Amino acid sequence: MSKRTSWKIFACAVLIAACAFFVIVHTQAASKLDAKLARKLISRVAGIDLNKDAVKVQDKDISVLGSSATVVAQIETAFRFAHDERGEWRVAEIRTGNNKWEDVDLLVRAVNAEKQARARAELETLATALKAFRRERGFYPTTDNEAVVVDQLSPRYMKDTVRVDPWHTPYLYEGERDRFVLRSAGADAKANTADDLTRESGE
Repeated sequence: MSKRTSWKIFACAVLIAACAFFVIVHTQAASKLDAKLARKLISRVAGIDLNKDAVKVQDKDISVLGSSATVVAQIETAFRFAHDERGEWRVAEIRTGNNKWEDVDLLVRAVNAEKQARARAELETLATALKAFRRERGFYPTTDNEAVVVDQLSPRYMKDTVRVDPWHTPYLYEGERDRFVLRSAGADAKANTADDLTRESGE
């Protein structure tokens, strides 16, 4: 089968088990989030323009906690597949609206760029808390257990607890009395690789 032909193959999928879709919806305390509103918001998130019938939400799938809510949604869409340079099939595009397709690789890169920005901000929050700890105690925590460090910092030096990076991997900490290194393992979730993000005490 040629590459040209392969671009015409569509894989229609309901994203339930293989790709569970969780959406955090922030609402004003006075408003009520029901299934109809959740469907509308999800179908328009991040520039996506899905048909409302493609998004299925039931009231029992909505969990409200204060000013935020978690919605578990079932989404039906389509994918375009193509051959890569080795002749293997890969997901090339995802349909995000009526005759609207987005390049999957571009979406992944955009998501990772946003996650990198968030990780840098969280590393800075941790570093600021560590410096406040040292000003008061005279030293940095001396441990390589990030959970112990966070417990020592929160809530006195850090209002919001930060334990895992945007890729759901725990932040790493190496500390001596006079120095520290904070690390996010990045998108590959492997420490000491090219995509790591770090924050050191001397910066």
